[in-house]
Amino acid sequence: MPEIQIKAKTLDSVQNALRMLNCFSSEEPVKRVMELSRALDLDKSSVSRIISTLKVEGFIEKDPSSRGYKLGPAVLSLGNAYKNSNELYHEAKPVLKSLVESVGETAQLAILADSNEVLFIESIECKHPLRFMASPGSRSPVHCSSSGKVLVAFQNDNQLIDHVISKGLEPWTSETITDENDFKEELSRVRRQGYALSSGERYEGVIAAAAPIRNKEGDVVAAINITGPSSRLKHEKLKIGIRHLVRAADEISKCFQY
Repeated sequence: MPEIQIKAKTLDSVQNALRMLNCFSSEEPVKRVMELSRALDLDKSSVSRIISTLKVEGFIEKDPSSRGYKLGPAVLSLGNAYKNSNELYHEAKPVLKSLVESVGETAQLAILADSNEVLFIESIECKHPLRFMASPGSRSPVHCSSSGKVLVAFQNDNQLIDHVISKGLEPWTSETITDENDFKEELSRVRRQGYALSSGERYEGVIAAAAPIRNKEGDVVAAINITGPSSRLKHEKLKIGIRHLVRAADEISKCFQY
């Protein structure tokens, strides 16, 4: 589980450089100096110095089609190194592929990036022309994603839940849970039934179901989900999909001797 409180001293310059890298995403791959300055709460000269350092090391490069910056190839090398050394990724990928074949919808593997977001470290798309598409490395708010609900609900950490709520339950759609008590009740429901649903809460017309992956101590360390158009993933197909999903999560958990 991510730390909510910083308990150790950190190097501000390194921390700010890493915070800058985290400003980039699949949804916002290009950032200008002013945008980075606002996001990091740093003056433009400080931002420019950090950019210059990261450019030298290949982590940031100038975007030729704009006046902004984008991630450089060094980030890709780190991403590949992470996957190659990550046991969870290697154990889960073949199971995700089988899950997609069984359910016929996109499947994803997610972990907690911090107390407010989930990070998808793998996404395998189905073959339908109309399908949910999300690349590895994309993020989603905890409170309106099925994986986020699972990862928070099974931590049994009231401090984490309170922290999520304190950051605000932003309404992404009209279906997003924004009330504190409703959110807590939703997490209780997830714990009771063993999986989570998100129906139109992040994207209208999209439904997702997620189940927990546990390590040998029984701690929830990740989640897998299936996601697709609510017009197709409904009623009996959704029930069947959830059964396949839970079995897949259990299969991955067994790889960790759970």
